[in-house]
Amino acid sequence: MPGGTEGSMFGVAAMLNGNFDSSTKLSHDRYEIYVNGDFVGQKYLLSPREDVTSVYEFLHTHGYYDFLSNIDGDHFHIETTKKERELKHALQIYLNSR
Repeated sequence: MPGGTEGSMFGVAAMLNGNFDSSTKLSHDRYEIYVNGDFVGQKYLLSPREDVTSVYEFLHTHGYYDFLSNIDGDHFHIETTKKERELKHALQIYLNSR
């Protein structure tokens, strides 16, 4: 997988396969984020137009493309086999800085 392009569709594929539904936004406007089953933090939706896809944008902006994800109620699950520790750390910083 040189260049990292092979896995670049995994994060997007979850959205395109119907796993993302904007109607899953809950009244309390937050999602619990998990990476490989480990709780990383909570994503609070700060405006009515914001949704959990901002997590994808953050990860892609920071060079993380090799992951699968799905939403189950208020749980946003990310599965990765590459750079798990780095990805968790980056997400913790992102989630705690908001």
